[in-house]
Amino acid sequence: MAMKAKSRKASNSRGARRSQADRRSSLTRPSRQELREIAARRRRKQNLYLIAGGVALFVIVGLVIYANMRATTPSGDEKVMPTQGNTHIQQGSASPIEYNTTPPTSGPHYPGLASWAVYDEPIRYEQVVHNMEDGGVIVYYQCEEKCPQLQKQLKDVVQPFIDSGRHVLMMPNDPNWTAFGAQPAHRDMEARIAVTAWQRLDKFDEFDAERIRAFIERYEGIDHHVR
Repeated sequence: MAMKAKSRKASNSRGARRSQADRRSSLTRPSRQELREIAARRRRKQNLYLIAGGVALFVIVGLVIYANMRATTPSGDEKVMPTQGNTHIQQGSASPIEYNTTPPTSGPHYPGLASWAVYDEPIRYEQVVHNMEDGGVIVYYQCEEKCPQLQKQLKDVVQPFIDSGRHVLMMPNDPNWTAFGAQPAHRDMEARIAVTAWQRLDKFDEFDAERIRAFIERYEGIDHHVR
């Protein structure tokens, strides 16, 4: 009898402990209302993440569209010219077609490039057209007589770009220069200064450092090889 009494007492004790544990568990376990509120907070947080991601994507797409529009919209008196192709011709030969601008902005050219530098002597158009195809900007000047002041002004603008590894070249344009026997290698560009890139041309008479820098920043480094 004593053993049975002890057994009942132990059983009652265990039951009491389980009951206390159940009460503690019910106190710490969230109610259905609390669970619904937790789920709602999670949904709101997820929605905020989705909205933030959508806004970020919208901004990125907008910036890309703006950059593309900026790269294709001319500024100032700049002209956009149709391409005349990028055919390679034999080194030292004349272009088989007449370039549609002076200086040219596309068309047949030699396989090799001119070094990115400041030149005191003219270079054939057929050479530097390839430079433009490779993302280069060419800065020309044309003077009836020597113009050391203009040369220095242009060099002061161009040289820092060249020194930093940018694809920029400066050279004189001379309509009296012959490189193919009696045939002139250059034509009169009807301006003192011309800045060219692939299919882009800006010509003016008065030196304008910011105009030249803006053109270089706009078009230098854009590759134009046909893929």
